[in-house]
Amino acid sequence: MINFRLKNLLDEKGYTQLDLVRNTGIRQPTISAISNNSIKELSVSNLDKICDFLDCEPGDLIEKIPPQNLDKRRMLISRDYSMPITTKEERIKMVNDALALSTLDAPEPTRFTKQLTDQFIDGKISEEDMLKMTLERYQM
Repeated sequence: MINFRLKNLLDEKGYTQLDLVRNTGIRQPTISAISNNSIKELSVSNLDKICDFLDCEPGDLIEKIPPQNLDKRRMLISRDYSMPITTKEERIKMVNDALALSTLDAPEPTRFTKQLTDQFIDGKISEEDMLKMTLERYQM
């Protein structure tokens, strides 16, 4: 399993994904996909730009997790990336889509639901927490 350490390197050097986007010209969705290990392929050109900006070697950015290291593989696969990789605009769209589906039979969302979605949009809670709190609230 290949693991990209971009998020760690950005944190270590005090940069954000947006800093990387602005200084390399690489699209934000590409940077986000690298950060959360969902990228299918990475061009040598983009790898070079990232390494130049972060002043690192490709080996600092990429690590190979051997098949025998099941614990690390499980930990990487189960990471929650919902907050670090989403922009406020993306969270607003997610909320609007969810509200459109969940309130088909109601004139508008409940105050509780609206408060949760506002917290999610502002980046104060994760998508997982928002859904968990909603389920707990309306569990019968």
